[in-house]
Amino acid sequence: MKKRLTAILLSTVLAFAPIVSVYADESADVTAESSPEAAEPETQEQKEEETEAPTEKATEKPTEKVTEKATEKPTEKATEKPTEKATEKPAESTTKAASSSNTSSTDKNSGKVSKTRDIDIDVDDTLNLYKYVDDNYSANEYDWSSDSTSYVSVTSKGVITGKKKGDATVTATYSSGSTKLEYIFNVDVNGSSSSSSNSRKISIDVDDTKDLYSYVDDDYDARDYTWRSNSTNIVTVTVKGVIKGIKDGSATVTALYDEDDEYLKYTFNVTVGDGDDNSSSSSKVKAKTSWEFYLDTGDEVDVSSILEDDPDEYDWDSDDEDVAAYDEDDGIISAEDEGQARVRARGDTDYTFKIHVDNDYSFEEITIDGDDEKEVERYLDHDVDEYEFSSDRTDVATVSRKGIITGKANGIATILCEHEDGDVTQLMVEVKGIKSTSVKKETSTETTTAAKPVSNPFATTVSNPFATAVSFTDISHRAWAVNAINSMASKGFIAGVGNNKFSPDANCKRCDFVIVLIKILGMDKDTASENFSDIPSGSYYSNYVGLAKSIGIDAGVKNDKFRPDDYITRNDMMVMVYQGLMSKGIEMNDDTSVLVNYTDSIEISAADETAVASLINGGYISGTSATTLEPSANITRAQMAVLMDNVYNHM
Repeated sequence: MKKRLTAILLSTVLAFAPIVSVYADESADVTAESSPEAAEPETQEQKEEETEAPTEKATEKPTEKVTEKATEKPTEKATEKPTEKATEKPAESTTKAASSSNTSSTDKNSGKVSKTRDIDIDVDDTLNLYKYVDDNYSANEYDWSSDSTSYVSVTSKGVITGKKKGDATVTATYSSGSTKLEYIFNVDVNGSSSSSSNSRKISIDVDDTKDLYSYVDDDYDARDYTWRSNSTNIVTVTVKGVIKGIKDGSATVTALYDEDDEYLKYTFNVTVGDGDDNSSSSSKVKAKTSWEFYLDTGDEVDVSSILEDDPDEYDWDSDDEDVAAYDEDDGIISAEDEGQARVRARGDTDYTFKIHVDNDYSFEEITIDGDDEKEVERYLDHDVDEYEFSSDRTDVATVSRKGIITGKANGIATILCEHEDGDVTQLMVEVKGIKSTSVKKETSTETTTAAKPVSNPFATTVSNPFATAVSFTDISHRAWAVNAINSMASKGFIAGVGNNKFSPDANCKRCDFVIVLIKILGMDKDTASENFSDIPSGSYYSNYVGLAKSIGIDAGVKNDKFRPDDYITRNDMMVMVYQGLMSKGIEMNDDTSVLVNYTDSIEISAADETAVASLINGGYISGTSATTLEPSANITRAQMAVLMDNVYNHM
């Protein structure tokens, strides 16, 4: 019996043994996976440590799963990206290699990652520091700053330029949520040392000055150098290295230091004005002071060649930096987002750049040598026959209906290629290499010259143009307007309010102004076939307003409503006059650079700038003072009479 019981117990034990073994194996696997060493989460700090020097934890390989987690992932994320930034990108730069003295740290309390790098560049060299930062974020998401812009400047995209020998610290910071990054660059700017960098080209105008000391090794004072000009009748130079243009031509200025066993020589090839017109490479003609550019988001336009002086000699501003930003050191305007903005550069000559940004626009900068021709078709997305072409300066470059650009004179012009579906391609063309040119340098004085007078094509339609003078009894206190009021009344262009009164100080209504304008345009005998929706039929002004609509006079009109009883603003009045003159084929000078002379021109909408500027340039109107236009102000009846009398006389 005992033997039988023993046998049964033994069989039972043997039967359960495999099951226990199976559970024991699975338990071992679970234990291995859940061990604190294998499951411990990796922090960003640990990943960086594993990249620089693999830790013991990453090399022990506790299990196959742990090995995959601790070795493969960090290698891909923490090793490949830094290698690409720190090794591959710097290798592409032609600038002197940066110092290898780089450090990094992490503030565990704030989570802020801070890295430091030493950089060496030469005067006038540029280097894009964005290649050294975390490129998970775009360049303009960082805040870039230099603690000494006189030594090192930096753009909003991280491009630095060595200005003169010395040191500066450039910082790039990014902060969003828990992510805080700071990159510190200790930049050492070396003085020009190679023979090639010791020679520099300088351009100035007659009577302009420029300090050349900023281009030499400033370990020594300006007076320690010996400054000489080989043609003092063209360029003079002071003992401190300040040159001055005397007359058009070329000269060589040298700066020599020869003391204490050190020899330094700098050579400056200076061109004053347009230089020698007989030269095979005469200086390019400076372009006009008012420009329009059509850019896609991310495009840049270099306007430094347009400016009279170096870009950093101007005061720059943009009325919307979210649309158009600028680099005041390099003269580069960049398109940031869709919209319109105006960038101004104020100096001895003021420049205005109107920037249009849209994804349907494209922009290219090209060069034409001599009087060569260039086809625009290569820059277009559609067939050339589907475009209309125009040049803003036909005396510099022309464009045919087939898109053939021909250089005419040294200078800069823009070619606008407008596709029938609304796409715009703009080419900024620099023409150079033409031996002589008849195009004069444009200045603020020339751009404000009045348009060439033309005869009045409709004056004969005015009945009794020199009728008997009308005498008003309430205008003597406005002596500045008396002659104009009487003259306009005698010609039948304006009328009083009754009882020999003119009411000169009352605001002028929109409907009354249109009557005067239509009469001066010689259309008052015509009959209107259409009208705005808010013009009562049979009103004393109905036919005049209808005639205005027929020729495109619609300033201040919204939803087909003319608002006849509203007072007219100076802005709408100027636009209506411009529209009326254009309808009659009057040639106008539409250079908007004249607007920079008026402090309140910002009140003028972009769409109306051409109209206002054209009237000023043509002498049709003047401001309320030398520096104000008051475009938003209502105009009085006396002011209207003076202005319209001037318009009539200038036609």
